[in-house]
Amino acid sequence: MAGSRWGICVVMLTVLPVATARAQSKQEKKRTEILDELGLKKKPPAPPAAETPPPTVGEPAGGDDEKPEAGPAAKPKGGARSTAPAAPSFGRAIHAQLMTTCKPCHSPGAPGGVSRFLLSGDPAADHRAVARFVDVRNPEASTLLAKASGTTPHAGGPLWPATGAPYQRVLAWIRGGARLDAAAAAAAAPAPAGAPPKPAATPTARSPGGSGARPPAPGTPPEPEAPPTPAPTPAAPETPAATPAAPAPAVAPSKPAAPTFAASVHPILMTTCALCHRPGGPAAMTRFLLSGDAAKDEPAARAFVDVEAPERSALVTKSSGQMHGGGAVLPSGDARLATILAWARGLAPAPAPATEAGGAAPTPPAAAATVAPVAPPGPPAPLAPPGHGGGGFALPFGFMLDGRFSLDYERRQFTGNPFADSSVNALRSYHHFLFLSRDAAADPCGLSVEVLTLQFWEAHCRVKGLPPPLRLAIAGGKIVVPFGADPLFHQNYGGLGGFDQPVLPVIWAVEGAAAHLVFERRALVVTDDLFVVRGYALPHADSIINLQSGFSGEDNTKLGFGNRIGVAWMFVSAWYSAYYNSLGFGRRLFMQALDVTVWRPRGIPVLEHFSMGLGLLRADVSGGGPGVGGVGLDYYDFADYVQLRYHPFDWLYIQYRGGLRTFNNRRGVILDKTRLTSADASAHNFGVVARHHGLTAGLYYFINLEKVDEIPNDLLRLSVAYEF
Repeated sequence: MAGSRWGICVVMLTVLPVATARAQSKQEKKRTEILDELGLKKKPPAPPAAETPPPTVGEPAGGDDEKPEAGPAAKPKGGARSTAPAAPSFGRAIHAQLMTTCKPCHSPGAPGGVSRFLLSGDPAADHRAVARFVDVRNPEASTLLAKASGTTPHAGGPLWPATGAPYQRVLAWIRGGARLDAAAAAAAAPAPAGAPPKPAATPTARSPGGSGARPPAPGTPPEPEAPPTPAPTPAAPETPAATPAAPAPAVAPSKPAAPTFAASVHPILMTTCALCHRPGGPAAMTRFLLSGDAAKDEPAARAFVDVEAPERSALVTKSSGQMHGGGAVLPSGDARLATILAWARGLAPAPAPATEAGGAAPTPPAAAATVAPVAPPGPPAPLAPPGHGGGGFALPFGFMLDGRFSLDYERRQFTGNPFADSSVNALRSYHHFLFLSRDAAADPCGLSVEVLTLQFWEAHCRVKGLPPPLRLAIAGGKIVVPFGADPLFHQNYGGLGGFDQPVLPVIWAVEGAAAHLVFERRALVVTDDLFVVRGYALPHADSIINLQSGFSGEDNTKLGFGNRIGVAWMFVSAWYSAYYNSLGFGRRLFMQALDVTVWRPRGIPVLEHFSMGLGLLRADVSGGGPGVGGVGLDYYDFADYVQLRYHPFDWLYIQYRGGLRTFNNRRGVILDKTRLTSADASAHNFGVVARHHGLTAGLYYFINLEKVDEIPNDLLRLSVAYEF
């Protein structure tokens, strides 16, 4: 009996190690397969270490793919080796991603600076900020992922599509415990009293005897992860000028990694530029048009980048308010403008490799996050209210709030001397607009409203399914009628501008619908706007049409139909506008306008300091019953303008604008002197205008010359306006 017991024991002692080895082999095989799928190398086995509890979110701990700082790797409780895949590094992958996609808005003073999610640039501090918005128990439900993917409302729109690599990288990090890297945690945690200093995580060379590690040379990238190499023998002492035993990878002298368009630049453009530069928007006729699709919008943005001089790119200068009808949407000093500039610099061709004295590799330039904005030396004074960065206010659910306000001091009723006793003072506020808009890239429809007086409002939707060169949008509401070059910022027909305009409405906004079609092929852009609106009407058969205010009543609507065709190539844009309207009493209105704009041709000496605009308008009225229309009774109105600006500096321009306006001209006669009134006149305007951030100040002198009945109505105006 005793012999049989000893036999059983011998068999068990023989079989048990074999079975255990097989079980471990399956476990190791499974771990190897997981690491192969993730593209990671399996780490060499480490000797056993003391058991340590797994860290929680917010506690310093290294990810599974992090190299240990010193000593063996930690082993899970119970002695079994963990089979979980390695999580991405917070310091090398996650934090860098947050810096390029989130920090431009979620930093103090930026549009997202009023939120609870603020990033400073310090990995340890930013990890604590991010940890509040992740859920390690249910990673897919983390607020960080929901906001960045657009699942929940986010003012910046969807930054990381759920199927994209940035989203999956952060998701893998959260699944791995959302830990802070070991190196960053060690740097953030204070050392115990009396404890010796820790060795560096990745030494490049050790001093004789292996005591301590020498830090890498300035500008040298960190070494890739690898098993630690043995220390050099004490027989080869190291001199201060000695070369490290393991040379660092060569620094690429070309340029630093620039922000990507889709992740960093496109969200900025959608929240600051898309309000106007979208299909159906006020600036939809320009060459810069945003569709909401990053892949389609990147070529449009690249067309406005000067790779030879990124600081002078039209995308950068216009965003900062230089020769931009929409004002300074990204003032100098705004972190978002620095991001756009860093991206533009990243498009520049790489410079030729160069070495410094002694053959050392040149020091790499500053990182994209610290690129200096386009501004003179010295910090500019903040003009924006606290908590907003000058591109409007970001509101919940993807809404943006923008505005323009002005105060004007005028001297009126004089001819020749603005300070004569006969002239009078006036104080006016012509601009008091507040725009509320929503145009998220992931949402096919959007909304724009002027909320103070409901001057205009419109809803618009993008039509999908067209071939790539074509884009179509439909808009409806109280729309800004797409007639002429710049319908939202006031026409200049007749030589005047803004609220002095006596020809067309100050802002031609009326109930209707419009379809905006865009064809784009490289530098050529063609637009076509078809629209139907509540049109003009005559109160009497023999009335003279008033193009500024003679619209039909809501209970007796006269529909007007129009089409505007625009062509833009490089720095030249041209538009032809046509409009037809039945006025009642058998009479008809047919109006045409031609506008040409030449913006500053950057890179051409002398000409790059000038911009020019010209246009003309003719409105014909014909038809009618006996004694009303026909030969000698049909008439037309005419107005034109020419505008020339000289830009000695990007923030200053000197302007001349002039134009002619006549009303009720007889058909077949260029100027019917028998019908001239004091309304028939020419205007000449001289001005000096300076812009800084969202603040504009201008001094204008208007000379008004009537064709008959000359009256003292020259004008001196000092205007101060603020846009945000």
